[in-house]
Amino acid sequence: MSDEQFKRDVQRFFWLPPDVPRPPARVWATLRVWLLCLAVGALGAAVGWEEEGLVVMMMVVMANLLDDVFEGVRHRWPAFVAALAFGWGVNRLGHALIPSSDSLWGEYGIYALWTLVAMATFVAVSRLPRR
Repeated sequence: MSDEQFKRDVQRFFWLPPDVPRPPARVWATLRVWLLCLAVGALGAAVGWEEEGLVVMMMVVMANLLDDVFEGVRHRWPAFVAALAFGWGVNRLGHALIPSSDSLWGEYGIYALWTLVAMATFVAVSRLPRR
């Protein structure tokens, strides 16, 4: 790969050219990924994996969001940052409010909620109208 090609690829990652179409994030694909995360997290909580199932759940969500960012959805970076911020806030709030978060099923509930909020925020921000 030449230096010019590498430079174009890096610039495209951060700044899409103006003529590239920017569709919003797909709702059904995002919902399917979230349901997969729920299944993986429930399996991890049922089997008794300490935090591994929940971490895999979180990593699948992050990979899905980054995949949408790489594809070039509308408002991709603000949507990604907002999704992380809202997800982190729900995670902190859940740990503060739910006393049963010491059990794996309590943790699973918190992770399920924060992944849902993060993905819903990403989809919602990507659907905002363009300027």
